[in-house]
Amino acid sequence: MRKLICAQDVLAASYRHENLVIDSNTIVTPQAADVAKECGVALVKASQSTCANHKDPCAVVSDKNNEAAISAEEIERIITAALDQGIWNEATLHQLLDKKRKTDLDSLTVGVSGRHIHVSQEHLDILFGKGYELSAVKELSQPGQFAAKECVTLVGPKGVIQNVRVLGPTRKQTQVEVLAGDTFKLGVPQVIRLSGHLKGTPGITVVGPKGTVILSEGLIVAARHIHMSPAEASERGLHDGQLVSIRFDGERAGQLDNVAIRVTENSALDCHIDTEEANALHIAHGSVVQIIK
Repeated sequence: MRKLICAQDVLAASYRHENLVIDSNTIVTPQAADVAKECGVALVKASQSTCANHKDPCAVVSDKNNEAAISAEEIERIITAALDQGIWNEATLHQLLDKKRKTDLDSLTVGVSGRHIHVSQEHLDILFGKGYELSAVKELSQPGQFAAKECVTLVGPKGVIQNVRVLGPTRKQTQVEVLAGDTFKLGVPQVIRLSGHLKGTPGITVVGPKGTVILSEGLIVAARHIHMSPAEASERGLHDGQLVSIRFDGERAGQLDNVAIRVTENSALDCHIDTEEANALHIAHGSVVQIIK
């Protein structure tokens, strides 16, 4: 009997940080092949599965061998025949497709954030010199945002943290995002907030190569959140400010609650947690998680 591998099988393997074993009797749908490439799940031949489990490069099938074993036209013929022979009816088919679509909509990748700072142009001029412009070194998941080559030093009542990355472009108000553990080193209160919600947050001293800025507020531990556009929120039945959970598999499988939905016109779909959360739960940058309403 032939075995069918669909996109959901690939996502499940991704959650478990496993590859999928295929042989001559395995049918891989086109979407499954695409998802496998996106999630980094290797489709390995049965004869190579032992080698693959030990991360031997020889086990990974080339992109050519990752091509779908059955075409979209063949799938259509199979479905049509199943309908004609009464194996499926239209209602059953719609249920299958709707369930799959809902699963796909609820799946998204995770971006892991370390400590960083967003600066206003006024403070950028003080820290790096009048008229200074940030130098982008890496684009981020959100359109127009980037990691800059510039770094600063944070100085708190009890300690110092060096080499804190500046993210661009500049903002109206300077905002420092640190990890929960950083607050103990710096000697500042631990306040969890969404980006931009800075009223009543602690201050911090920021030191650059040309000057120093003393902030009266603006230091936060970022609340976990999911970025999405209005269209992406609408098709998922979500709205700005809504709190959801995210579920993940793996050695430390579990669930994170109180994940805020952030909806803006220029957002790209992405879930953001910080380095401490990711390390504690064994979640890597780019891991796939499931939204739970």
